[in-house]
Amino acid sequence: MPADEGRHPSPTLDRVLNSTQAPVAHPQATPETPRLDAFTSAASAGPLLWAHLAEGRLEIRGGVTPAGAVSDEIGKLFVAALREHFGDAASAVAEREWQLNQNARRLLQARTVRQAVACAESALSLLLAQSCLVQIEFSAVMLGWRFRRVAEGLGLDPATLGIERRQALDEALAPDFRLPPPADADALAERVRTLLSQVPH
Repeated sequence: MPADEGRHPSPTLDRVLNSTQAPVAHPQATPETPRLDAFTSAASAGPLLWAHLAEGRLEIRGGVTPAGAVSDEIGKLFVAALREHFGDAASAVAEREWQLNQNARRLLQARTVRQAVACAESALSLLLAQSCLVQIEFSAVMLGWRFRRVAEGLGLDPATLGIERRQALDEALAPDFRLPPPADADALAERVRTLLSQVPH
């Protein structure tokens, strides 16, 4: 893959800060974590992003040159926003690909923000597709192969279950698929096993 300046944040970025822009001290009370849209909006304002503490709140700003007191938490805040928006699994892909971490840093490149968000979006789409496939595999109504395997392991013939019973089983599993992906096939198999054991056949 060709070298990309935005992919490997330069350690010299912090040198943009002058002596009047020393990092602010961490507030005693943890400020509200900025949401992801604060980062994407700031990324459109200029090539650099930084966190500015104003009235007890950390604000994400973007531009060419940092202005005002700059916090060293921009990296930590961005990772937290990614995880909140996309979930841990999808965020982890972007964090690994774009070398993001929660170490102290004062500046973040706008290009890194855009690329990391796009990466997390792609990862989430893939994870959702995988979870959808797992849901089909566990579907009692569709007699998915994972469902059949669990039922047969309990000595049951899946085909003998009435459609209403199978619909009820799928409805009982539905909340498990509303959780952030990826779907845990082992946990779902145990859930199906428990449900089949609890109802009359």
